[in-house]
Amino acid sequence: MARKAMKEKYATMCCCCVCVCEDEATKDEKCCFCFPIKCGVSGIAASVFIIGIIQFWEVFYQLLNDKIDWWYIAVGVALTIPLVIGWGLTVYWLAEDTDGTRVALQSAGILLIISVALLACWNAAYFALLYKSDEVATGNDGIGYITVTVKQQVVFSLWIAAVVCAFFAYYLCVLSHYKELYRKA
Repeated sequence: MARKAMKEKYATMCCCCVCVCEDEATKDEKCCFCFPIKCGVSGIAASVFIIGIIQFWEVFYQLLNDKIDWWYIAVGVALTIPLVIGWGLTVYWLAEDTDGTRVALQSAGILLIISVALLACWNAAYFALLYKSDEVATGNDGIGYITVTVKQQVVFSLWIAAVVCAFFAYYLCVLSHYKELYRKA
């Protein structure tokens, strides 16, 4: 009965549903200066899935390019294996929020950083050293082609990876704080 009273104490209306965005351990703690930390951690978990889908889409979209070797995609898929493991750890946290799963969610963030950084380095190495053309054309006859120079491809890939890694470095700090809040409680 006490647990039900505690949930009612921290439950708030959000649009059309009742949300429990904080509890005794996370009361008045924020993520990104404005969101309750529990909502922020849920957003971090969702971003692991979104970034993973985007990364797979980027790798497999290169299959449409006739000038890219087949083994570029094979290596790219191999470099996303840490991200797939991170997906599993995120699902583990979504199923049950315990101390062990909070550590697993932190590990998922680390694996995402590793996978994104490795794929960006692979893109830079492949297009700068192994790619035989001066321009990278991605697409097909049905949807059209997007053409960029090799330098643009490399810089854009490294820039996106740096931004994602920077955000997830901050997210790792949030996840660590979230874990410690429950350990203190």
